[in-house]
Amino acid sequence: MKKMLLAKKAQLLAKIREEMASRREGDAETEGRKGGLSVTDRLPLVTDEEIDYAVVNRRAEMLAQIDLALKKMEEGTYGRCEVCEGAITPARLRAHPFAVRCTACQEAWERERERQAPVGGGAGLPELEEP
Repeated sequence: MKKMLLAKKAQLLAKIREEMASRREGDAETEGRKGGLSVTDRLPLVTDEEIDYAVVNRRAEMLAQIDLALKKMEEGTYGRCEVCEGAITPARLRAHPFAVRCTACQEAWERERERQAPVGGGAGLPELEEP
């Protein structure tokens, strides 16, 4: 499991670096295009930038979750639910290796989050599990 988490971390870091480099190269090009565009023509560019930011942000969140899982491995608490302190099933950990809650506690957390979400609350990227 640790090898898989380290490999996923390396993959995410490489993707983030690649996207950051691409964004730096594209920023100058985008600014040049924006200069000759009307406000309404600029909207798709802004939306694309927001989507790019959201994707990088999700990857950064996933990195933080992987780091937490690796820390828990070192402490000997990996695979324990942070809510009920019961064991997280091996099947759940294989599917979601940085899970911090057992299935029952995760489902309760998601129901509570949905209940608290504003009406019409954002369609977008799928939620990562919160630590």
